[in-house]
Amino acid sequence: MRRIKGTGVNAARGIVCTSQKEVDAVKCIYGLVAVLLSSPHAFAQQSTTTAQSSTGQPNPKPVLTQQQPARQPVYQTVPPIPALPSKAQHEANFDAETQQANALFLAGKQLDALPLYEDLCRQDPTVALFAERHAAALLAKQSTPGLDSKESLHAFLQEYNELHRAQALGDNSALVRTLLISVEKTTLGSIITGVPLTVGYTYQGTAASQAAMRQADVAFSAQKFDEAAKFYIVAAGQDPTFYAAALYAGDSYFRSKDYANAGIWFQKAINIDPDRETAYRYWGDSLYRSGDIAGAEKKFIEAYVAEPYSIATWAELYQWAVANKFTLASPQARRPEFYMLDGKVDFDPRVLPESGDGRASWFIYQHVRVSHGATTLVQNMPPSGGTMANGDLNASGYIHTLADEIEALTALLTDVKQKLAAGTVTQEKLDPGIKLLLRLQQDDMLECFVLLNAYDKGLIHDYPKFRAAHRDQLIAYVNRYLLSPPATPSVPQ
Repeated sequence: MRRIKGTGVNAARGIVCTSQKEVDAVKCIYGLVAVLLSSPHAFAQQSTTTAQSSTGQPNPKPVLTQQQPARQPVYQTVPPIPALPSKAQHEANFDAETQQANALFLAGKQLDALPLYEDLCRQDPTVALFAERHAAALLAKQSTPGLDSKESLHAFLQEYNELHRAQALGDNSALVRTLLISVEKTTLGSIITGVPLTVGYTYQGTAASQAAMRQADVAFSAQKFDEAAKFYIVAAGQDPTFYAAALYAGDSYFRSKDYANAGIWFQKAINIDPDRETAYRYWGDSLYRSGDIAGAEKKFIEAYVAEPYSIATWAELYQWAVANKFTLASPQARRPEFYMLDGKVDFDPRVLPESGDGRASWFIYQHVRVSHGATTLVQNMPPSGGTMANGDLNASGYIHTLADEIEALTALLTDVKQKLAAGTVTQEKLDPGIKLLLRLQQDDMLECFVLLNAYDKGLIHDYPKFRAAHRDQLIAYVNRYLLSPPATPSVPQ
């Protein structure tokens, strides 16, 4: 697995590229990513994401029975993002404009290419490369010094939407992954995703440690990794709570193929912030390169458990599974949709009457959810309110909590068990999703399933507390329900 070398930009390291073309494309945008991450804008207003897109890889996203409507930004302070046509409408200048835009982009002139890609996306919204490079050019605009805050916010939202649109069009390139990971780890990105940033992301070190970091970055950019490691260690010594210093000391040792010392410094970074995924993932790369395949698996799983809603952790675990012929699954239980219309709950009529498969018991689940204030199955918008000093969300409205979800699922499963005992539901007809839920309940893994495979914008706020108390349980869930080793060939008799 290859990493980008020598840019000195810490935020984007560790992206796996599949070709030299991808390496060059990511390099040309690294400086812009650094600006975005070093001075993120904080905006008080709440935001939402666009509809989730497909990356072409298995993804443990919420399993729904019906396609959800696209989630549009709800900002009042910025103009709405214009909708693109659904079909290509090439104009006479299309080919010439394409050539000019691509030439400017590859020459590093993203700002000059921006209006061209904006027009190309209008003429042909089906081209993933246009969406990808439009997003990168928007990042260049957002990083322009002195840009009005409203314009910066508008560019950020357009960039985020374009990245997801590129993915929906089948683009899972290193550049798209780099930008999405970087965007989601900004202040505004954390608001959009609903996942708060931990200290490993937010703390930037003391002035003295920052000075040493700058020296280290220069050496790292010149691929003088032994020298870079020394400066990173100096920075870590000046500020032992500085995650980035420990992380990049380990990364420098990794580049020098000193895998033992790399592991020592990755562990130091983990000790500073066990809830940031990067050190686990880098350590997994190091162990894999050293030949410790099982050790790498463990670290990739720990990275995923640290940040399960990150693109990077799932992608890394997926790549490890593919390389070692493991199966990476996404357990599913189809939950019937419900809506609140005119003050009344509109339940899915297809679950009634009971047909022997147990699905009618979802009616019980829905009533429990509604009793706690739910108006739909999935909370697609981040709950309103602020985060308190202890990390809890002080919601000012409804929030879908883990406790509410488990109460509703428990009521569903209790009803199913009673029907099984009475014979009105049979094991032969029992819905596969309900069978899975019964097994999860028996294994004490129901909460893990909800938070890793059936989460929404409300439930993710309960993940940090659950992870703090049940990290080993989450790791066991991944091993038992998500990862499956290759089948052992049968021996002929």
